[in-house]
Amino acid sequence: MRVLVTRPARGAEATARALRRRGHDPILLPLTEPHSLPVSWPESQPAALIATSAEAFVALGGNAVAADISSLPVYCVGRATAAAAADAGFKDCRIGPGDAEGLAAMIMQDRHGGGAPLLYLAGTPRLPTLETILKSADVPLEVVEIYRMQPVLPSDLAGRLAALQPEAVLFYSREAVRLFFEALSVPPAIPCDIFCLSPAIAAAVPKEMGRLHVALRPEEGALLDLLDAHAAS
Repeated sequence: MRVLVTRPARGAEATARALRRRGHDPILLPLTEPHSLPVSWPESQPAALIATSAEAFVALGGNAVAADISSLPVYCVGRATAAAAADAGFKDCRIGPGDAEGLAAMIMQDRHGGGAPLLYLAGTPRLPTLETILKSADVPLEVVEIYRMQPVLPSDLAGRLAALQPEAVLFYSREAVRLFFEALSVPPAIPCDIFCLSPAIAAAVPKEMGRLHVALRPEEGALLDLLDAHAAS
């Protein structure tokens, strides 16, 4: 299948290799790109770090950190984020199930309020799910916005889609879904199945769009397995 990959360029290259191994024809069309933000670090050492994207560790490398934090535990939303944490030198990487709710549950199982706060290395824009759950459970939390996802939409998205003729499109974030459909005055004229990494991402797809598929787990492997199953049917 001709598969449109909308994730940022760094991750899209790895996705393209995985798609080719599975016999698909990837088309890279990033809709956002991360930009590191200058940050002010808390004066006191946090008890642990939280990250919901591998981009947090790319941005971390571009910031002057006041204290050595590589020895701290880091709660990672899923395997890809944990791999990025390990590559950045973190030794104690605790791997969540791939979504904010599951990560919050894992953190709350370890902590029951009190003590030094956890430091969330966050991106913007983002859903507040993780922060809301942890704060409602009285888990001490500080948030540092360490990167921003900036739109990099082509000037004529509808024209690009008509020229590229994808049979499927992969979405990895709600922000990519929002940008994609806001840039189209009408839904794509070409038939295109939509594959989303999670139910939260799928919820952002306009209701009039049919042929929507959601991965069983919020992991890229599950998303590509779903694509393979559809291609074989």
